Amino acid sequence: MKKIAFLLVLACMSSCKDKMKTTAIIAPATKMQVLTVNYELSEMSLDAHAQLGLDVVGNFAPGKIKGLLGKTFIGNLENGVFGGVYYFTDKESLAAYSTSELWEGIVAHPNLVNFKKESYAVAGISAMSNGLAGERKTATEVGIESAKEVLIVNYELSEMSLEAHAQLGSDVVGNFAPGKVKGLIGKTFIGNPEKGVFGGVYYFTNAAQADRYLASDLWKGIEAHPNLVNFKTARFGIAPISMIANGVPSL
Repeated sequence: MKKIAFLLVLACMSSCKDKMKTTAIIAPATKMQVLTVNYELSEMSLDAHAQLGLDVVGNFAPGKIKGLLGKTFIGNLENGVFGGVYYFTDKESLAAYSTSELWEGIVAHPNLVNFKKESYAVAGISAMSNGLAGERKTATEVGIESAKEVLIVNYELSEMSLEAHAQLGSDVVGNFAPGKVKGLIGKTFIGNPEKGVFGGVYYFTNAAQADRYLASDLWKGIEAHPNLVNFKTARFGIAPISMIANGVPSL
């Protein structure tokens, strides 16, 4: 039904005025939002950072923050970058968190520096790729089917309209349906039309499966698309404390 509904929306848009078509595509089929946060450590050991995570994770447990569906605690030890991927029910909830005392306390921590924060809308086609937080299965303990690796991809458009990009998403989403990519638990299709940045947040059962995907013909075909440019990829491990914050998807 969701696929049919998406196609009906496309059909409707084709019969509307240009301005209305653009507005319909910019406004996602869901109200969900993704917030990605990165930071580095300053004069803080990994052990002390891990303890900080344990101290604060309870603040992100289900029901603690209005509109928060889950937070994945992430880190890349090799690059010295840490942070989180948050899922909110709507833009208003994300905005409220971004001005909350909890958030302001995090960014004011003297040992957490060089913060980078980006927000994105969630495309409705994510429903077909197990990418809608709150609807997918989550793990309560570490297992072979729980997510352990996050891949975040960003790119920009070159000589491609939002309408054409939306159609491309509809054309390729079936490749990411459950069971299509080995080790892939789900992909959230994301976009920030105001900044002209699009991409996806992928969850894999382990780092090897993420490696396999990035070496696949599917990924190489996406990266080689002439209208998708300035690709950026970021890899992170998932901290097990994410389970307390409902942030670890599972098969």
